[in-house]
Amino acid sequence: MSDVAVDHRDDERYESQGYSAPGEAAGERGFFDIYKPGQGFYTRVWSGIAFGAMACWFAYFLFEKFSILGNHATARYIQFGVATAAIVGLGLLGYWMLALNRKICDFMIATESEMKKVHWTSRREIIGSTKVVIFVMIALSLLLFVVDMLFLAAFSAAGVLKGGGVMEALKGLF
Repeated sequence: MSDVAVDHRDDERYESQGYSAPGEAAGERGFFDIYKPGQGFYTRVWSGIAFGAMACWFAYFLFEKFSILGNHATARYIQFGVATAAIVGLGLLGYWMLALNRKICDFMIATESEMKKVHWTSRREIIGSTKVVIFVMIALSLLLFVVDMLFLAAFSAAGVLKGGGVMEALKGLF
């Protein structure tokens, strides 16, 4: 793993922002004290958004599955209660993973620092590559269409395929 994940040189900066340096034991930090708050920001935020979207989808899934209980008031309370409990539980789990867990946070910080080191291609190169891919896909689809029509004509002429179908429609076009 990179030195960013295991190095605690940023503890001075952490303390200078008004936070106490995180201790070795989890009991020394408060629940709302984010571990290394200034680092790995975008990785944590986008991971949290993705995790939140999956948590909401899971809560909706549970809400729909619990509709089997019926449509009376008690069933609705159970549906909403289960969905709400899923969102709250998964939200707390996500917060713990992305803000409090040292191993996961160090991994996110190391990931973001490695992403900053990558040399990304320019916009011009991406547009050129995209044009090549689109052209190749269109050319291959046209080639496959022509080959498919040739096989269709050959099998229809040989009597393997019965009925007019597509061939009659194509004869009408040409």
